[in-house]
Amino acid sequence: MSSPSGPRFPLVQLASDHDVRGFTSGNRPGAREIDEYLRTSALAEQNAGLSQVWVATDPQARSADESIAAYFTLSPLSIPLTPAVLDLLGLGSAPYRAAGGYLLGRLGVAARLQGQDLGRDLIAAAIRIARKARTDVGGVFLAVDPKNDKLLDWYQKLDFGFQKLDASKRRIILKL
Repeated sequence: MSSPSGPRFPLVQLASDHDVRGFTSGNRPGAREIDEYLRTSALAEQNAGLSQVWVATDPQARSADESIAAYFTLSPLSIPLTPAVLDLLGLGSAPYRAAGGYLLGRLGVAARLQGQDLGRDLIAAAIRIARKARTDVGGVFLAVDPKNDKLLDWYQKLDFGFQKLDASKRRIILKL
């Protein structure tokens, strides 16, 4: 993640020596689950190959428990190929029943850093990583499952090009 003046926070894969105990993303709805996942499940799920956890580290943190500025997860995902999905992804037709891509799962920004576009920077980084993975292993989309309508609106206002997959659900996808 970078700003015009250079890297803002180094982005690295979560490791066992990262101090995640003090991470808090505030008290908004869902924040407790975001924090608890990082503290209790993220490393184990990553080690099991279920997801990759990326952390933005703050080299100027006042203490070790503030060293994690933010994080997000990326996981492999497959979605059924319906006519709407084929159209949205610009595939026309495909010889498979499902298409592979990536899920931008959990995303959390430390409460002390919220309001500084760090969430936007994380999404941009996730898109870059997914696009690189596409060149290495394939995958045609990046999906997000916002937990509520407020988050859905936030993702759509960022204008990365995410589109709603189904009018009755919140899943949004971006063609890679």
